[in-house]
Amino acid sequence: MLSKDLIVKDNKLIKAKYSLNLHQTRFIAHMASRINRNDADFYTYSIRLNELLEFLKIERRHWKRLDRTLTELMGKIIVIENSEFEIRKTALLSYFMIDRKSEIVEYRFDKSMKPYLLDLDNKFKNGSYTKLSFEKIVGFNSQYSAKLYEVLEMKAKQSEAYKNSAMLEFEYDLTDIKELLLGEYNFKTGNIDIPKSYNRFNNFKTRVLDPAQKELKEKGEYFFEYKTLKVGNRVVGIKFTIQKNGEKIKKDFHEKKKNMLLTGKEKNLAMEQIRRIIERKGNTIKDKLKYEQKLFQLYLRGELKYDKDLEAIRKEMEEKELSELLNRK
Repeated sequence: MLSKDLIVKDNKLIKAKYSLNLHQTRFIAHMASRINRNDADFYTYSIRLNELLEFLKIERRHWKRLDRTLTELMGKIIVIENSEFEIRKTALLSYFMIDRKSEIVEYRFDKSMKPYLLDLDNKFKNGSYTKLSFEKIVGFNSQYSAKLYEVLEMKAKQSEAYKNSAMLEFEYDLTDIKELLLGEYNFKTGNIDIPKSYNRFNNFKTRVLDPAQKELKEKGEYFFEYKTLKVGNRVVGIKFTIQKNGEKIKKDFHEKKKNMLLTGKEKNLAMEQIRRIIERKGNTIKDKLKYEQKLFQLYLRGELKYDKDLEAIRKEMEEKELSELLNRK
């Protein structure tokens, strides 16, 4: 069962060339999170206007910014390379409506996006889809971080599936990586344009690559190191190396532990410790149920003291699970 936090995309869509701003990136993530695993078609989704404005961090008095954002999104053309012989040009959004009287916003994916967001079960079987975290995507402060997060997740999962660590290193032609992150389809020429301000590599480095690298180190399960590929003094490409974000994984692990989101084994261990404490106290406890609840609250706060044998088991479980997370490709 897919959780609401989970977004699943065809890898061709992750590799598609288009440019969205941060509001549009978050909105598309929200739309994708509404899709259920068994959906055979796109539905017209709806959301309260205030809820969407709050989600996108747009003040109510600036609601027209939402209208402008979605109107621009409808006009965005994304370029998807289905094969060596087929390049598809399509839109993400086919319809939206803002009703200020009923306070409802309606929206719908363009039907041409069905091959890239639906029929998940078959796609899972051939490994052509990547699972992404909605929470992570909308948590980034840069659309470039979000796009590169998707690329890193795709490459890392492919490396894991094929048991090939060499796939954690990959290269992009400089024009290709710029088109992936900044490209705007030009209706007149049929080309993918890159803003002229990014013709200088240093601008691309300082405004796109470096901020995304920094944010992914802070927030992602993976981040990247990169080297420039040159012909003479001219940068012609980028070599990326995916790194496992050990510090972020440890932080998330302990946050999960604090919130009781680990396996039921640790909870069972805590209940055994609570049983022992109550048994040792015996008749000195006036209200056993109240005392048990007090001990359980200590467990929730991470303050329950374990007997030596149980503490050894608890530490072994914790170290094993953390090690598995850190060593997972």
